Amino acid sequence: TITCFAWESVIYQHPVRFAFATKSGKIVLCHLEPNCPKIEHVHQEEEAARVIKYVAVQGQQHFLLVGLESGRLGVYRFGKGSATQQGPYVAEYIATYFERDISIAAIECEVERKANGEELLLILVAKATYLLALEIGFDGTVHGSVTLNLDNFMVTGLQQVCPRTYIVTTLPGKIFHIFVNGARSRNGMQLSLQEVKSDLNVGSYALYGVAASRTRTAWFFLGYPSRRFDHLTLRSPICIFFCRFNQKDALKALLLNNTNKLDNYHDAVEMVRFQGNKNSDTLKPLEEAVLVLSLDEQSMYHLKLQLIQLSAKISYQTKRSRANAESLHSQHQFICSLIEVINACRVVCWLADLYTNRTVLVPLQQNTLRCLRNFIRSMVEEQSTGEYEYLLTDLKPVLVQVLENTDPIHTPDIMHEVCSFCDAPIEPTSQCCPKMHQVFRCVLTKIQITLESDEITCEMCQRYSVRSEFLETIFEHDTTLVDFRKCCICDAPFKEIQLV
Repeated sequence: TITCFAWESVIYQHPVRFAFATKSGKIVLCHLEPNCPKIEHVHQEEEAARVIKYVAVQGQQHFLLVGLESGRLGVYRFGKGSATQQGPYVAEYIATYFERDISIAAIECEVERKANGEELLLILVAKATYLLALEIGFDGTVHGSVTLNLDNFMVTGLQQVCPRTYIVTTLPGKIFHIFVNGARSRNGMQLSLQEVKSDLNVGSYALYGVAASRTRTAWFFLGYPSRRFDHLTLRSPICIFFCRFNQKDALKALLLNNTNKLDNYHDAVEMVRFQGNKNSDTLKPLEEAVLVLSLDEQSMYHLKLQLIQLSAKISYQTKRSRANAESLHSQHQFICSLIEVINACRVVCWLADLYTNRTVLVPLQQNTLRCLRNFIRSMVEEQSTGEYEYLLTDLKPVLVQVLENTDPIHTPDIMHEVCSFCDAPIEPTSQCCPKMHQVFRCVLTKIQITLESDEITCEMCQRYSVRSEFLETIFEHDTTLVDFRKCCICDAPFKEIQLV
């Protein structure tokens, strides 16, 4: 019987690893091979583990923290024995901490690297009403320890907020903010706490756990109504969506995001949208931003941030003013078009470079080049009005330059498009038939998608994509310029729905 399970805390390399423990005392380390999981190592303990924490350390062997049934904490180091990752597999017992008393309910751990090169593990453990903190070296040497009694039976949830700062939930419905001072600070190692005050009615619930979203800008508390609600028959588990203490934290996370992608920040996006709907002042940093567009990823990311604040405003105005909501929706669509045209220019320039080096493009690449040039040309000819009109006006010279540089490339090997509704031919320089029927096109390549094709859409914005095999051929399996597995508008993956 499996008693606990844990993924790597941070994934630094593939294949991804995980660990689990069994009732018989076995601790099993596995990794995900392309086809199936593979057992890498099995360790036998004298007793069953109830909690397990897998701590990944970049460039080094990893650590496994195991909360044993007796209340002790076992620490193990494991990995390949050599820096080349080709040596024998090593699983090394480091030490066992704490006494045989109360079972461990939760474990959190963070890796610290000091300026002098010293490396430490800061471990925080919950036992009933107690929090126990340890600072140990990678060799198991204890640098400091401290215990704090919350006097609040009992600790049910433990999550890290930021370095040396944690959230703790208790069964009576209290939420605490925990701060950990280092062993070498002025007063030695200390734990201090502050009760979290909020406008949520969490005091009426027994809290059974807490979980953080990916960027820790939103929190989920699992609560069970207390007995005074029995007469209302409300005693069923309830999940409470809870914003972090400062409502601008989510926006700060987005503004400081250096990846220029939203794929790991969708929780922060939803939090900003939710807060912006309630309090428009939250959106001011986005409203006051001065945008200067070019053909780089940063420009696309700044436009995506504008989509967030427009979405919040649309949500607010939908129930108040239809005219305002429609105006905001038009602006939203216009910003989406700007993101698409910047993406189109980047792909067209990449295809032009391929053509220069090879003097030939495969038919799918030729079709992409033609369709994207048509789309860029339509944006150049567009007469836009509204708050964001200046962005297209400033960008048009760049679009014209891209067309001038790529128009000489001929595309003789492509099939002519036909309208899916009236079967009329679509001119090579047009995006639709003479009757202006709607044409479904891929958001990344603008290639036509026929009505018979399987439906492949973005999970968030529902924009269409051609089949992944086509995209792999067009981009030659290279995701450096464009991650063709994801939508260029919201960085969410495409999902295929096969037609029966």
